[in-house]
Amino acid sequence: MNIIVRRKLKDFNSWKKVVSDANEVRKGYGSNGVTVYRNAKDPDEVYLVFDWDDKKPYMNYFNLPDVQKALADTGTTEVIEVSESFYLKE
Repeated sequence: MNIIVRRKLKDFNSWKKVVSDANEVRKGYGSNGVTVYRNAKDPDEVYLVFDWDDKKPYMNYFNLPDVQKALADTGTTEVIEVSESFYLKE
């Protein structure tokens, strides 16, 4: 399952550190990885493509108080859009 999140950031570099530091925690919640894309016209707007096996662990991860606090500390509070796409794994 891919979950695509579009976010508006205040500071890409501090946000990127938070995302990188959380890789192992995300894996513990079932994440198979994340790819980050920056908007060429607005480098403080990012698209994240998360790969999760299921929506529930994704929601559990993003509702963790530590995750919410870390994002708030970077000024990342605005989620512009979230979409889900499903695919078959071979």
